[in-house]
Amino acid sequence: MTAQAYCTPVAPVHCAPVSPVHCTPLAPASCAPELWITYHQASRSNKQVTAQLIDIGDGANLFDLEDVLDHVFQQGFVDAKWRSVVWWEDCTSVRLKACSTVQDLLARGAGSTPETALHLVIADIPLAIWVHYEYVHAGHQHTATQRIRLDLPHFKCERLAHITNHIFAKGYLPSKARPLVCWKSACGKVIDECTRVEEVISWGEGVCDGKPLRLVIDL
Repeated sequence: MTAQAYCTPVAPVHCAPVSPVHCTPLAPASCAPELWITYHQASRSNKQVTAQLIDIGDGANLFDLEDVLDHVFQQGFVDAKWRSVVWWEDCTSVRLKACSTVQDLLARGAGSTPETALHLVIADIPLAIWVHYEYVHAGHQHTATQRIRLDLPHFKCERLAHITNHIFAKGYLPSKARPLVCWKSACGKVIDECTRVEEVISWGEGVCDGKPLRLVIDL
């Protein structure tokens, strides 16, 4: 007679529920506000401009463009001697007020990218000189006053002789008059051709159409 097998029932396995993993969301990375500017020096008009990214976060205390300008000079990025001949423009060359706030400009997209960088214009050389043509003998009752730009690419304009050569090269006066011209100040003082243009302008000569430098033509 075969013995009957007895199977001891196995107790069911009770699995304790696993608590869900609670992940604390990461705080979004904070980006410090930044402003793009480019330096536009008159003496480097024919060269690539230099761009710079400026941190304008809370610790920088750069509220408006005047603050940014002070920062540029304090850091020595631009020589302090040019402080009186600098100004701001947007990327379309529209002049900006120094009191314009940085946040307002960034909100408009100005200075937020390299493509929309603000222009810091540095007139480290004169941008133009005004010249009045004056004939000695010819019966011209009215003669022209002309502005000659000095920031043109590849235009060497260190001395008055360069301005004279430019005038004749452009055909503003006939070639036969080249040995018959001289420069004079508003008061009639003869100015030598080797005089530096910056020096002439520092005297107040040729700075505007109301006080042009006189080019006297002995014709």
